[in-house]
Amino acid sequence: DADNHAVREAGCQGIAELARKVGGHPAYAGYLSPHVGALLQALIMCFHDESWPVRDEACLACGTFCLAYPDECEPELGTLFERWTEQLTDQIWSVREDAAVALGDAVAAYGPGLYERVLAVVRKSVSAARDQ
Repeated sequence: DADNHAVREAGCQGIAELARKVGGHPAYAGYLSPHVGALLQALIMCFHDESWPVRDEACLACGTFCLAYPDECEPELGTLFERWTEQLTDQIWSVREDAAVALGDAVAAYGPGLYERVLAVVRKSVSAARDQ
């Protein structure tokens, strides 16, 4: 909720780093686990930020959380999928690219069921990509 977009962007990066470093460590992952829901909600709010770097980092951070904490993130997977696929049409190329990276992370975390959903979006949207 900071006034400066760079602070909000850094917040998203910091949250992602927590997931990557703490969530990826077997001895410490459990310490962050009870807080994943609140951190994920903060990131989901950032998808609607007016600043594209904040939206960009929120995309990546949510994908990182799905990889590190798939069980804790699964209740929000529907919302995340919606947000990621919305970001695939953003006017900023890096937001689109990082939304695709986050979707790839989510597919790695959740497997074939999510892969089929992503593939359906790709098939539907591939013609629009030619116009960008």
